Amino acid sequence: MDKIIICISKFLILFLVCTFSVFAGGSKKKEETTALKKQIYGLHKVDDETSSIPYLERYLELSQNELYFKLLYAKSLLYRNDLSVPKPDEPAEDRINKAKIIQKNYNLASKLFQENVLHLEKVRPRDPNLGRWYYLWAFSEWFSDNKEKSIKLFLKAVKLDYRLTESYYNVASLYESLGQWKDASLYWRKFEKAEKELEEED
Repeated sequence: MDKIIICISKFLILFLVCTFSVFAGGSKKKEETTALKKQIYGLHKVDDETSSIPYLERYLELSQNELYFKLLYAKSLLYRNDLSVPKPDEPAEDRINKAKIIQKNYNLASKLFQENVLHLEKVRPRDPNLGRWYYLWAFSEWFSDNKEKSIKLFLKAVKLDYRLTESYYNVASLYESLGQWKDASLYWRKFEKAEKELEEED
C-alpha cells in the first residue's frame, strides 16, 4: 500500500512539474512576442522598417501563422536600406555580388507579398488596406524586374482603392520603360484625371 502511495505521489509531482513547465514556457513565449510586437510597431511608426527586420524574423519564428506580420516583413524587405549598393569604381565581381543580394531581397519580398496578399484577399476580401498591400506588392515585382506583373498589380491596387492614383503614374512609367508609348500616354491621362477628381473631392 505504501508503495502505491509513493508511486502516486511521484506521478502527481511529475505531472505538476510538467504542467508548470508548459505554462511557464507558454508565459515566456507570450511575454517575448508581446515585447517583439511593441518593438516592431514602434519602428514602423517612425518609418524605420529596416531596423524592424530582425524583430520580425524572431517574431515569425515564434508565431509562424501571423498573416499581418508576414506582410509587415515583406514591406520591411521592400523598404530595406541597409544593403550595399554597387558602385561603378568597384571590381566587377563585387558589383555582381551586391546586385545579387539586393535582387534576392526583392525576390523574397515579392514571394511573401504574393503568398500573403492573396491569402488576405481570400480570408478578408473587404479589408480596407487590401489595395495598399497590392500597391506594395506591385513595387516588389517592379524591383524584381517583373514589369508586366507589376502593371497588373498596380491596376488591381487602384481598382480596390481609388485613392491610390499614383498607380496610374507608375503604370505609365512602366509602359514608357517598355517602349509602349501609346499605353504610357493613356495612363498619364488617367493619372491626371484621377488626381483632379481627388482634388475636387477634397
